[in-house]
Amino acid sequence: MSEKLIKVGISQGDINGISYELIIKTFEDVRIFEFCIPILYGSSKVLAYHRKIMELPSVNVNMIHYAGDAGVNRLNIINCGIEEVVVDFSKPGPESETMAQRAMQRAYSDLKSGLIDALVLAPSNVDEFQYFSQQLGHSPLKILVHNSFRIALASDKIPLSDVPSKLTSESLLNKIKVLHASLIHDFAVTIPRIAVLSLNPGMGVKERKEGREETEIIIPAIKAANESNIICFGPYSGDEFFADCDYKKFDAIFAIYYDQGFIPFRSILSGEGAYYLADMPFVATAPDHGVAYDKAGKNESSETSFRNAVYLAIDLVQTRKRDKEIFANPLKKQYFEKGSDNEKLDLTKDEE
Repeated sequence: MSEKLIKVGISQGDINGISYELIIKTFEDVRIFEFCIPILYGSSKVLAYHRKIMELPSVNVNMIHYAGDAGVNRLNIINCGIEEVVVDFSKPGPESETMAQRAMQRAYSDLKSGLIDALVLAPSNVDEFQYFSQQLGHSPLKILVHNSFRIALASDKIPLSDVPSKLTSESLLNKIKVLHASLIHDFAVTIPRIAVLSLNPGMGVKERKEGREETEIIIPAIKAANESNIICFGPYSGDEFFADCDYKKFDAIFAIYYDQGFIPFRSILSGEGAYYLADMPFVATAPDHGVAYDKAGKNESSETSFRNAVYLAIDLVQTRKRDKEIFANPLKKQYFEKGSDNEKLDLTKDEE
């Protein structure tokens, strides 16, 4: 049984926030153990403290030192924090940030080594996007996901005033290609349809108006994408696009800046979505919300988004595995020698 289950690593996040509340509430439901073997990179003492203070249900836990020793039907915990840590709800601090960093680094190491199949990041103030970018040598693509509703973000958390200067046709085209590949290989969408939003308000195909960035950067990137056999439309003005429910017509939407994607996504889904970091050799997901210090220690947080991040990680691992099997042994192209009435099929030629 354990060989078929996916090992999901969980980075503990900020111990002074809501992360442990989400983890406990998610894994108190034993049905989730039918789909995965969870391994929490964190602290058993912190988990016990959160459970006691908020009077949360007990969770079947198993202390281990090595991911390979993880057992089924329980929440496995690898201690990777400070031994005598003090939980101070609602207050970020260097100690909690250090623990979050240690947990993520240990989980990332096991992920690279193949000891776990996927990583779920609990909410923290650690910039995991920047961390993965440094480790990989390139920036991953953040995709907000809920079932077939997907929004990719052309930029992460940067000031809005910096967005135009960092936006180029080449970078946007490259990210559209990453999104297109992810839709095919991570989400099993055979022929993806992608919509690209405009940068400036009131500029797009419906309004028949274009701003400088649309004319010089976004539209050329869309045309280049179509020339590369990617079905890509736009640009669309963000307000009209979501107000008219046009997002339902596409397999993914490309938002030009962070809030342009996050605000409608969270407004439509009411805290049920998750996000996925694409263009990486492994699967990493997270809930679509932050640390929420205002709710820490009060037993007021919903675990829905975190649970969906766990299930999304499981689905992505399974889809990637099927995709790898499908494309493992492709058939060679068939070549014909023409020039006479008799056509000869030559299977000895290599593909060009």
